[in-house]
Amino acid sequence: MLSSRLPLTSPFPSLLCCVFLMMFSSFLPVVTAQDEEKPKKELPPVETHVLETKDGVFLNVKFYPGTKGKDSIPIIMLHSMLNVSANNAVYAKLAAAIQEHMGHAVIVPDLRGHGKSVQRRNPRDINDRLEIDREKFTKVEFATVVQDIETCKSFLRAKNDAGELNLEKLTVVGSDITAILALNWAALDWNKPSKGLIRNGRDVKALILFTPLQSHKGLTPQLGLTHPTVKEDLNIMIIAGAQNTQYYSDSKRIHNQLSRYHDDQENNDGTINWSGTELFLFGLNTGVQGSGILNVANLKPHPNALFYNFLVNRLEKDESLAWSSRDPNAL
Repeated sequence: MLSSRLPLTSPFPSLLCCVFLMMFSSFLPVVTAQDEEKPKKELPPVETHVLETKDGVFLNVKFYPGTKGKDSIPIIMLHSMLNVSANNAVYAKLAAAIQEHMGHAVIVPDLRGHGKSVQRRNPRDINDRLEIDREKFTKVEFATVVQDIETCKSFLRAKNDAGELNLEKLTVVGSDITAILALNWAALDWNKPSKGLIRNGRDVKALILFTPLQSHKGLTPQLGLTHPTVKEDLNIMIIAGAQNTQYYSDSKRIHNQLSRYHDDQENNDGTINWSGTELFLFGLNTGVQGSGILNVANLKPHPNALFYNFLVNRLEKDESLAWSSRDPNAL
């Protein structure tokens, strides 16, 4: 089990890395006289879309376009469904920083029953709308959230075929309940059959999980944890608050189930073995859980710095994950 005392490694020279990580972690502007004279980097504007899922939910999403074209990593960020206060607002700064400093693409949906995604099509009248009450969600309703993830992936598939990102490096971020769903959806994605020469699945390559739970209302991550590719080959980073033993123990148990298939995350000198293993656990010095950890100041290492190192070392550097079209008409 790894504590916040462990140092981070970086592909950049140490001085430049420190400056970058300070900016990326705190989001506080560091402005000099020279900086003020430089033109500010123009970023693609954040897009707002309403996407309809296969089961008729109108999904409101925000999309932060990448700036690296086919080298942009697509990231789906799933907000907490347990702590309603830890909604998509906690991802806003992180998504903006990833877009600006790393050039990657981020989609942040309001999951069904949350935010602006509170209506679905009436199956008995396609012109009518039904309200979604998240307070009445059972195991079945929680499980249907994988349709929301799938809809986000379909949106990203179109962006991939337009050359705006690389779906081959798809990353999903989950928090508490949605961490369970991210693990299970990864298994579903890897179980999809191909359609001729075009792959229909096997796109998700990384999961970042804030305080993954062992179970919630009978929903468990066992589909994901028992899938051969998910448990053995995916890049997985778990971040949890170590001061809350009840929730942190869930994260550790999930990590322990996966750790038998992976090398140690520490090098002999105590630094993080970013390039030598796919599985990471960070217990941070806070009692806050889920994606709410992103709101905690002065954590060491900061979650944003962990994101940066994970994306750079596990995905950006992997030359085997080359871009390819998912459009059958392109063949």
